[in-house]
Amino acid sequence: MIPGSFVDDRPFWQRTLIGFCVLLIIALIPIILSCSLHPVPAPGQATAPVHVKILAVNDFHGQLPAGQKLNREAAGSAPVLASYLKAAMNESPTDATFIALPGDVVGASPPESGLMLDEPTMLFFNEFANGCCGKDSACSASCNMVATLGNHEFDKGTTELMRKINGGDGTTTITHLVDPYPGEKAGYVSANVVWQTNGTTLFAPYVIRNAGGTKIAFIGADTTKIPSITIPANIAGVTFLNETESINRYVPEIQQQGVHAIVVLLHEGGNQDAYVGPTRAGGNVTGSVTGIVAGLDPDVDVVLSGHTHAFTNAYLNNSGNKPVLVTQAYSYSRAFADIDLTIDPATDEITQKSANIVSAYADRPPGTTPDPATAALLAADEQAVTPLTGRVIAVAAADITRDQTDAGESALGDLVADAQRAAMHADVAFITTGTLRADIAKGNITWGDLYAVQPFSGTVFAMNLTGEQVRNVLEQQWQSPLPPYNLAVSGLMYTFDAGKPAGHRITDIRVNGVPLDTGATYRAALMDYLATGGDGYTVFTRGTGTVPGPSDVDTLVSYVGSLPQPVNGTTEGRITRTA
Repeated sequence: MIPGSFVDDRPFWQRTLIGFCVLLIIALIPIILSCSLHPVPAPGQATAPVHVKILAVNDFHGQLPAGQKLNREAAGSAPVLASYLKAAMNESPTDATFIALPGDVVGASPPESGLMLDEPTMLFFNEFANGCCGKDSACSASCNMVATLGNHEFDKGTTELMRKINGGDGTTTITHLVDPYPGEKAGYVSANVVWQTNGTTLFAPYVIRNAGGTKIAFIGADTTKIPSITIPANIAGVTFLNETESINRYVPEIQQQGVHAIVVLLHEGGNQDAYVGPTRAGGNVTGSVTGIVAGLDPDVDVVLSGHTHAFTNAYLNNSGNKPVLVTQAYSYSRAFADIDLTIDPATDEITQKSANIVSAYADRPPGTTPDPATAALLAADEQAVTPLTGRVIAVAAADITRDQTDAGESALGDLVADAQRAAMHADVAFITTGTLRADIAKGNITWGDLYAVQPFSGTVFAMNLTGEQVRNVLEQQWQSPLPPYNLAVSGLMYTFDAGKPAGHRITDIRVNGVPLDTGATYRAALMDYLATGGDGYTVFTRGTGTVPGPSDVDTLVSYVGSLPQPVNGTTEGRITRTA
């Protein structure tokens, strides 16, 4: 044998089989090359139009229990909403269905969620998550859920926000329905909320998900108004960048991955006259959402909005003069947006898009059959909090509601403002009507009922204001940009003329029946976030002698319990409109 040579000493039958295989491979080479030159779709890749459904629930605010109304009918609660969502998922065949949460999933929640640090709400939505793996939002292309941040996700600061989303018990002392607490499964996205130290986003700016053999991208963005509507400590170390610019920044990156079906979860919104049925052309949408959409990249197709707790179902043009489907479905579990999309797999473009805003009424099917699994979760939750929430504080002679007069006054606003003025022994008190989150029903008033009215765990403050500052802060109700909520007051009465120019509408102010002295000093009671100029009421930042008092809930509980029984809630003509 020659050194380095190879002698095949295998049996004849093995050498014959190998030779046959070699000849077979040679024969198949033209076929293999033909396939490479004319590729067939990869496994699972769609060839026909793909039909996608998105069910969007904005501004849920931990509304697990019943008690809310829409159009004066009972609506919402987690079991009722779940029954509607599951019915929508099963009502018609689609290639893919997603559940989207455009912010304020938690925060300002009733006690069933708020007292449990909103963990029950996260567990509720986890029940809808398939193929999802939580904090690593890009870990599973098959995940059927996506969420973005709202302003109320920051109510307890960024450390608690991260725990709530990523999981773990941390330093909490509450009862955990699931222990250790697992965190959320959906995966949060946010393109415009960044750490001040390094400019990186708190969460992935976007995710790309598989949609029936094609791809769809979801980008998140939060309102830039957060610094004006929350206390600074809650957002320490965080910056909120321009919504439109932040969304557009990531569109080219998404396009480079061959994706052109782009949906934005935007926690900012507007207002529109409500209607029933699929999206109509035209419409009278107003508010911040219009300017944001107008500047969006031409490839953005859908904006799922929130924050204003209103109705939106319209087409608004983006920067390429292309129609963007924009939705918002009220708040507090009372409705959801049911969006239908058609995607062309050859181009990955959305070719058709329409939506219905579905009201989750409790007295109509499927709401008359609340989801059993969710009802069981709520029952376990209520069992944990009932020892505190079930304590009866007083009795209401009739419903005490947020319903406003033409001048903007409500019986519930008067009651809460009175409570804060009494707690701080102040001359006057101011609250914004946005702090009122639930009505008080006729009959027994429990601790839980009063917590639900003001679920912020905020602190009541007192400060000194001059008479001129009192007048100026009342005038700020009509400043530009318009504050999101008007003021409810206690200890004073005022008249305004809506026909006069902004800044000059107040025609009369009386403090405890005496005409306001612009040079005098008055002691005012108000919430902590108002004291920092929240909702645009910046005059309060110039108050002096500021001191903290009790929490908002303790203040209301103490005051309502001290009133003659039964409690009567009526408007008293504190605000008068002359035109």
